[in-house]
Amino acid sequence: MIKIVPLLIFNIIWFILPPYIANMAPVIWGGGPPLDGGRLFFDGKRLLGKAKTIRGTFVGILAGTIVGLLQHIVYPFPSLGYALLRGFLLGAGAIGGDIVGSFIKRRFNIESGDAAPLLDQLDFMIGAIILISPLGLPPLEIILMSILITPFVHLISNAVWYLAGKKEVWW
Repeated sequence: MIKIVPLLIFNIIWFILPPYIANMAPVIWGGGPPLDGGRLFFDGKRLLGKAKTIRGTFVGILAGTIVGLLQHIVYPFPSLGYALLRGFLLGAGAIGGDIVGSFIKRRFNIESGDAAPLLDQLDFMIGAIILISPLGLPPLEIILMSILITPFVHLISNAVWYLAGKKEVWW
């Protein structure tokens, strides 16, 4: 039992690291032109909003891919190609999930930066899980624990970024 808990914690961290870093990277290195180009949906509202940018999307996916590479260096996957694909899919899934979350928020008249409890905290992790699933998922307890801890980790990290002046809101 003593050895199982540290291994479970390691496996959870190992799984969530690429999407977490991918989700965080646009906060640091994003910005620039909006991904939606300012376009409106047929309901007259922005597609995504100003916070989803071309550079942020690219940087987030790249960050997930780099984390996959670094994980391969530390604890090798079956191949380098697998590691890069895994990092790419987890990063792209995280960014894609966040983009879908923004689209949903605009449909419900929730502005960029305004809170949407659980959607804000889980959209990126759900997106990562969906996109990585064809490549294979870790055991169910790792997925469930990843989903359960993500809202808490997300809120804490957002509060830290807010205090550091990198975010306009603490959530």
